[in-house]
Amino acid sequence: MMKTLKVAVLLVSVAVLSVGFAGCGGSEEEAPAGEAAATAEKTEAVPVRQASGAGIEPGQTPPAFVLPDLSGNDVSLDDFEGKVVILDLWATWCPPCRREIPFLVSLYEEYGDQGLVVVGIGLDDGGASVIAPFVEANDVTYTILIGNRTIGRDYKVRSIPMTLTIDRDGRVAAKDVGFTPSIAKEMRARIEELLARPATEA
Repeated sequence: MMKTLKVAVLLVSVAVLSVGFAGCGGSEEEAPAGEAAATAEKTEAVPVRQASGAGIEPGQTPPAFVLPDLSGNDVSLDDFEGKVVILDLWATWCPPCRREIPFLVSLYEEYGDQGLVVVGIGLDDGGASVIAPFVEANDVTYTILIGNRTIGRDYKVRSIPMTLTIDRDGRVAAKDVGFTPSIAKEMRARIEELLARPATEA
């Protein structure tokens, strides 16, 4: 009986840890433990078929936005035309988001001079007052924008981090939800491949 109980406790602990590692619910109010488990998604790096039109699936053009950066300057997705873009929707209270950030910093520092842009959209309810101190304390070197509920709706954010990789033609190449070592490995390989490709549109 005791052995069975110990095994059950171990399995529950592993399940809880894996949920925390994979992804968080979409907002502070919407992030009970069960919600995180229900919304963490598998990486969608290699779609069976490419979608079209506007949206967040591979092959689609991500929704346009204009959001303020930490200095109050408006930044548009169009500002990064012709670049390979990692667009990361995250929050300071989300443990997997915090684990992903040093990896994104390393990608930006390694590939920034080859045409990679990393843009983080912070979804904290406190906005810049919460995000700015976190960015400074964690030496985030890439562009950080202040998100809002509209961006959360337009990008259908249900679990974070949600990271879109956008190619030089402005189309979604991949959507990753959560953060794990396997996602990091796939993302790095994908970035190298996309940077090696020229844009196909004029």
